[in-house]
Amino acid sequence: MFQRYIQLPTFIFVLLICIAVGAGVLALSSDKRTGKKRSSVSPATQSEPADSDQVYTYRLQKSLFTPAELVFFNALQEATSGQFLVFGKVRVADVIKPQTSNRSDWQRAFNKISAKHFDFVLCDKESLKVLATVELDDSSHSRVDRVKRDDFLNQAVDSAKLALIRFPVQASYGLDDIQSKIAQTLG
Repeated sequence: MFQRYIQLPTFIFVLLICIAVGAGVLALSSDKRTGKKRSSVSPATQSEPADSDQVYTYRLQKSLFTPAELVFFNALQEATSGQFLVFGKVRVADVIKPQTSNRSDWQRAFNKISAKHFDFVLCDKESLKVLATVELDDSSHSRVDRVKRDDFLNQAVDSAKLALIRFPVQASYGLDDIQSKIAQTLG
């Protein structure tokens, strides 16, 4: 006589699989009836806003620098040629990093620098080590919000032991004046 039996652990395993498949089928059929699209990414890990399907258009900027920045950039390059490489509009967070072991404090500190940039950075020609940062201060730097930003930036680079050299916007620049200010700051 043939005896049929199912071992208890196998029976429970098969039952759990059936329940999981049934729940998935119910969820899919529910979404089809309500017209909702299911995301392949869980809501906790989604980083795009709900309008991620929105197509935006952009236009190319006329230049990387404003006319005043371009005049200074050319003077800065000429004054430092052979000595440094000059880069413009470098994100602050690519130059300095928060120093804390607390993850939430680190994130808050990073957020304060992630959308800011230095006007220029002076780098070692061989290693590209950042040796100094350069800010070009126009009349907007007298506004309350800019004074606050400048104070924050001064404190941030001081804490990182990084030189910050400020130059006022001018119609033209003396190369000797630029070289002298850089030499004085870097020692």
